[in-house]
Amino acid sequence: MRSYIAVAAIAALAQAQDLDWDAVLQATPAPEVTIPVVYATAPATTVTATTVSYSSEAAAASVSSALVANPDDSFPLDSAIAKRAAATTCQTQPTGVSVGPQPTNDAVVNDDSVSAFSAYPSFSASAASAAAPSAVPSGYVNTFSNLHASNNAYGYMGYTLLKSYDQQGCADKCTKINGCQSFNIYYERDPTVNPDDSSCSNPKSLTQIKCVFWSGPVTTDNANNAGQWRNQFQVVIAGSNGYVNKSIATPDGYNAGVFLDKSAINAPLDCTGDDSFIGSRLLTNSVFDANLCAVACNEQASYARQHPPTDGSFNKICSFFNTYILYKNGQALQQNCALYDQTWSMSYAKNNGYSYGQDHYTVGFSYTFSNKTDGGKPRYACDVASAKSAIVSASLQPYCSALLGFSSAASTQTITVTPTVQATTLTTLAVQQQKRAASTPAALQKYPASAITSGCALAASSVTVLTETATAAATTVYIATSTVSQK
Repeated sequence: MRSYIAVAAIAALAQAQDLDWDAVLQATPAPEVTIPVVYATAPATTVTATTVSYSSEAAAASVSSALVANPDDSFPLDSAIAKRAAATTCQTQPTGVSVGPQPTNDAVVNDDSVSAFSAYPSFSASAASAAAPSAVPSGYVNTFSNLHASNNAYGYMGYTLLKSYDQQGCADKCTKINGCQSFNIYYERDPTVNPDDSSCSNPKSLTQIKCVFWSGPVTTDNANNAGQWRNQFQVVIAGSNGYVNKSIATPDGYNAGVFLDKSAINAPLDCTGDDSFIGSRLLTNSVFDANLCAVACNEQASYARQHPPTDGSFNKICSFFNTYILYKNGQALQQNCALYDQTWSMSYAKNNGYSYGQDHYTVGFSYTFSNKTDGGKPRYACDVASAKSAIVSASLQPYCSALLGFSSAASTQTITVTPTVQATTLTTLAVQQQKRAASTPAALQKYPASAITSGCALAASSVTVLTETATAAATTVYIATSTVSQK
């Protein structure tokens, strides 16, 4: 596994499970996606929609292969986005929904300015109407409304142009795209021709309605694209709304995901004092996919079962994971998978992020998933662990020794002594302690009998047994150490 950066170098906003900091510090933020504002680059070429193809099965196979090759390593996955063709001078663009907003006032009948577009009441009215609870598409939640910026979220999945501000139609398209988890719908001020020459450097505008698809969440935090300049023409945005699917695909063999939003699990030591955290895996795939973390968890579990520890330590088998997008200074970095051998509830979602030097790492789009058939558990029951703790703290080991009894001697040491008096006869002294009835101490009365017995077996210590025999010629003393055993 990659080495960890010294803990002293990392200041966590909340005490947190370790990330693979060696991998994190080498990672580059997910590239910003420029959604095309010029759609026709040649007379016969018109692009009004694109879709990024994603296969969860192929990505999962890549993850599985990488982990089989190196079970302790993280795994890079990449996807490519098609590039636009080279532009042709002053090429006419596809017709939008209108030629400018066409606001009317006393001074200007057809105002094609940026300020008029940005302030056009019709755009804000459409956005507000689409954000009303009754208008939000089923299964989605509205995350923001009527912004003057579009999103640069995680996992670009393509876009389409709409003939009307149709949030339901946009949602229907997102639902059909494998990997799409959210969408952004907005008005955009675009040029009527490609402004790539001095003869058409600032053409008249047209209004397009765009629906852009993402695999990560669209939020106000990543709604940071306020437009751009194309030569002397200014592209701007209005009426921008964001929607995120309230559910997420559940990996096979796992219970439905629990949404933690901007927090990650920070699990304490379990009731036996063990750390249930196994490790983290960073995904450089450009599409957020919880199934890839399930593959990582399953592969770790399979490897652990096939290669149990030989030093007697507890075998940690993955049965639960927390996956989220890790952000660096507000920009999506990677999808992280935190693996555990036990299930933890959302009450332990206390990790909000980290600081490293001048950089600020935060958590977003966080989900947990627990294995359906085996959610994991401590190496022994929590009431047993609690009983053991009570036995130790109250010094009740002698009670446990009486309760459990002892086995025969495990080892002996022989010492021969010559007597000074002939024909001396000594009796054999047996100090073997037998199981005897005893009343339950007050510190243990709240525990069931089975927990007390098991707790005693964990807490009781070894004792010394002394047996002495003698003859007239010599006396032999045997000192034997006996270990506790349950009878």
